[in-house]
Amino acid sequence: MFAENHKISVRQLEFMLLLYFFSTAVLFLPSDAAVAAGNSCWIVTILWGVAASLTALFLAYLGERHPSFTAIEWYESTFGKVIGTVFAFGLGGKLVFDGAMELRLFCDVVSSSMLPRTPLWLLIALTLLLCGMTASHGMECNARAAEILFYVVFIPLVLVLIFVAISTGYNRVLPIKMPDLEGIKKSTPYFAPLFQGLVVLLFVFPYLEKRKHSGRRIWLTCLSATAAVSVVVFLSLAVYGTDVLAEKMLPTLQMMERVSFSGIFLGRQDLFLLWLWMVTVFLYVSVILFFGTELCTRVFKSKVQRRKRWLVLWLPLIFVAAVLPKDMATAYWVRVRVAPWLSGIFFIVLPLMMLCIDAIKGRCRHE
Repeated sequence: MFAENHKISVRQLEFMLLLYFFSTAVLFLPSDAAVAAGNSCWIVTILWGVAASLTALFLAYLGERHPSFTAIEWYESTFGKVIGTVFAFGLGGKLVFDGAMELRLFCDVVSSSMLPRTPLWLLIALTLLLCGMTASHGMECNARAAEILFYVVFIPLVLVLIFVAISTGYNRVLPIKMPDLEGIKKSTPYFAPLFQGLVVLLFVFPYLEKRKHSGRRIWLTCLSATAAVSVVVFLSLAVYGTDVLAEKMLPTLQMMERVSFSGIFLGRQDLFLLWLWMVTVFLYVSVILFFGTELCTRVFKSKVQRRKRWLVLWLPLIFVAAVLPKDMATAYWVRVRVAPWLSGIFFIVLPLMMLCIDAIKGRCRHE
């Protein structure tokens, strides 16, 4: 039973952020990182993870300055009603794009590995419908689901990674090389999806029960997620080596096939891990739908009780955006090229502008 207070705890927010880091990006990330940074791909992963953690800390600081604001109120208060509304619609476009690409890539992977005869549009529609049902129950539903499913996801994942670590050698990692500036720059498009889960920090603070030390806890949570993702990339490099890893399509799933638990429920780790990513995609798309309805409710100043009606708009928007790419390669290509710009604008540029304008206007006192 829900408390029906529409509030979530910082602990639940931590679980949400951890799960959002393990999006479909992690399925492709080891291969992409190896292409961009070679043998130093795992070090580049750490650097980008730290950058995402610093960005999360910065957004948390902004949220603590104005805890009753979502991004919509930030934009309107800083830039005025008209320009603020334009930025709000731009953020809505980012929500549609991120949710649709995440959904499309995951359904493509499921279709190719588990359900090759099922029409792709049907998989997208059914997954989106389930996400919409969760979104209709508000933020609290998503947070409680993340709190429960975290243990279902991460404890088995840690066990499988431990067995992978035990069963492999590490000569392919050597010699350890430090990444150069060109490799870091080249890897930027591939690591941008790691930032997409930070969108929760643009909306969550009015729903947060206790905000004390929330910035520090968010920072530590993102660092923990960085460590987990870095381990996945490091083990992928240790298993395959740079050249082979760069040619792999889904190296994370293929790496798990090295471990065999015959006779028990982990007989096929690839399908098991697809279930793990199904959880993260389900929660992420659900919260994207909820934030979409929240955005429309606040922009158009409609009653909170009518928030569910906005799902009628957001469900078809994300569905159409998800089915538009002709195949997985096209969807992946579009996300790699567009995601860095959207993340840079809405997670770094606009928040920095808002902080500067706040300082100029003298609004430095916390609410």
